[in-house]
Amino acid sequence: MSSSTTLQGRMVGPLDKRRRVTRCLGCAKRRIKVWDFAGISAANSWQCEGGFPCARCIRQNTVCVAQQQSAHGMTMFVNQTQQDDFGGSHRISDQKGMAITIRHSPGTHQLDFIRRDKGTRFLDYFVSFIQQNMFTMRFSSIVPDLLPLISTSPVLYNAVIAVGALEANRHFAGRTLLGEEPPYVDSMTSYHKSMGILRSCLGKSNVMQREDVLWATFFLGLFELLSDDSGEGWVKHMLYGTSKMLQLAGPSDCMSSARRIFYDLFRILEASRALLYNEETILSQECWLRLQKTLSNNASRWEPMEEIITIMIQTSAFSLRAAAIIKMIPEAERFTDPSVALLAAEGLNAQDTICNWHTQTLLQLVQDGPNEYSNLALLYYHALLIFLSGNYDYFPYWDKTPAPVLSPAEISEHLVAILELSGEVLRHSKIPGVMLFFPITVAGSRSRRVDQRSEVLNLLDSVFRQGFVVANRIRDGLLE
Repeated sequence: MSSSTTLQGRMVGPLDKRRRVTRCLGCAKRRIKVWDFAGISAANSWQCEGGFPCARCIRQNTVCVAQQQSAHGMTMFVNQTQQDDFGGSHRISDQKGMAITIRHSPGTHQLDFIRRDKGTRFLDYFVSFIQQNMFTMRFSSIVPDLLPLISTSPVLYNAVIAVGALEANRHFAGRTLLGEEPPYVDSMTSYHKSMGILRSCLGKSNVMQREDVLWATFFLGLFELLSDDSGEGWVKHMLYGTSKMLQLAGPSDCMSSARRIFYDLFRILEASRALLYNEETILSQECWLRLQKTLSNNASRWEPMEEIITIMIQTSAFSLRAAAIIKMIPEAERFTDPSVALLAAEGLNAQDTICNWHTQTLLQLVQDGPNEYSNLALLYYHALLIFLSGNYDYFPYWDKTPAPVLSPAEISEHLVAILELSGEVLRHSKIPGVMLFFPITVAGSRSRRVDQRSEVLNLLDSVFRQGFVVANRIRDGLLE
């Protein structure tokens, strides 16, 4: 077998002493001699070097099946698992008994997968990642639209290879095929290539119309979420990359399928970013709010998720404006200044908007039943009410003025709902944990009991295990 298809660290049974190798079923039936594996390839086609798949079966293009073992000395080969809804997968066990899942695209046999070149393998992992991380309801349908762009755009190709290689590195736990560098090296190399090409693209006049560049900025930002626990790279890509490009292009209700999916994706991530970092967003500008209103009016039905994102954007903008107004008023005058009372009234209106959304959503759920995205939307609802209250209940100016301040009991009720719904979403949906950072952070900031804080940290650990290392930054912030 060539060096490119020999796995470093032959993954066989824990009792093999690294010298004793078990043949596959086909080689055993044909009495093919076992090659005494010592870290080199089998020299002759009639010898079997063991492992799975073995060299001989790959050369013969036949299915490599492990022999049944006794319970006393069972050798662990690849076990084909049930296929999920996007393709097959198999698991391999390393020397330490840790299971690593390798996923393939639909219709691809595992032998074909091993024979593929690195770029194709990383694209497989990229597609697997997309299909396992449903950022929006239509996100998985983007793959057919992206493939033509990936094949012709170096900036997008390298961006998706960076994500795919990073995903491969996570699944392989850093192990490689003999003669190849670890996938992490490929991911960093592709990331820097894409960044270099992106910089040159940004100087061109038509850049804001190029969908490949737009998607590249997203996947480069996604790469940051998966590789940089500070979260700063993601913020820069969203704020100075994607936002700037969309602002230059301007809002338009005439969008291709790929750009509409991108717009929906950007809205939900940007709304969460604005709330998390207490920063402005272009989506709060009147022209972008009008665009969303037009899209909603033209839709065949009312979508709770799209509406709650609009409310998130409006609440974020109101919070920034309220803070700026209060800052301009001398502290001694804040108890009597009429602007403070007006902010309280505006806050109550914002609270009414959030509660009216909740009422309408519950009525729709009675008819349609809940789904994973309705749970996410409800998560945002509970977090928004606590967030809005936080603009008032930390300050004494509104103690004697009606304001959208929640009582401790109400905050506790919303907090419990956030913890329960977050666990439900993480356990039973393909919604990526990064979408939960806003509600989890809100819950963490208001958790007072040890069990609640422990649950918040457990949720962040679950997000981290999905590959989003930036969860550690959220965790550290809550522990400070």
